[in-house]
Amino acid sequence: MPKGRFILRFTGEGEPSADEYQRIRALPELRVVDSSARMLLVESPEATLKRFVNEMPSWSLTPERTIPLPDPRPKLKGR
Repeated sequence: MPKGRFILRFTGEGEPSADEYQRIRALPELRVVDSSARMLLVESPEATLKRFVNEMPSWSLTPERTIPLPDPRPKLKGR
């Protein structure tokens, strides 16, 4: 199953419980790339995460997006 990178965001009231974090980390083929208080950046098959979000409505799933930034270095003007 191909893996992608996704953002799991807690949308419920307060903070997510330790049990919820344990349940996420126990998902098969999941790797936590980065985390904050209410979000996790994970690498996992999308189907696995969709099943989790369907069972846990206080979490939302968004694919990671990358936005190319302009090159800040000055360029030489042509002759």
